[in-house]
Amino acid sequence: MSPVMGTAGDEQGMGVDGPEVRAFVAALVRAGAPSVPGPTGLAVPEASAEEVIAVARRLALRAVADGRWSPGSAPRGLWGVASAMVVDEHPSSPGWSPVERERVVTWVATLIEHRGEDGVQELLRELNLR
Repeated sequence: MSPVMGTAGDEQGMGVDGPEVRAFVAALVRAGAPSVPGPTGLAVPEASAEEVIAVARRLALRAVADGRWSPGSAPRGLWGVASAMVVDEHPSSPGWSPVERERVVTWVATLIEHRGEDGVQELLRELNLR
């Protein structure tokens, strides 16, 4: 197994859910990647930012264990992940304002914080039902 994604017992590797993995992903997001022209990566229909925000907010609030949420409470590293892997890849995102993009990122990051990849997959399913 690679030293980057070793087993939990591998002293030289990173645990799959450990802080090292989160730091590694955050470093990749910070490093950025050049924008490449062409189709976006998410197979979802075009939608307004408000539509995406409504779905992401509903799913995120349902996922918060105690029902309480505060704006921007998701770790900043997750904001980068939400932006790079979901918002930037949405086919409508080029038409969204910076404020709209930030609101979508906030809710998607909260969803990722509480549901991880399952939350993203649920978001994509919901967006495809619209």
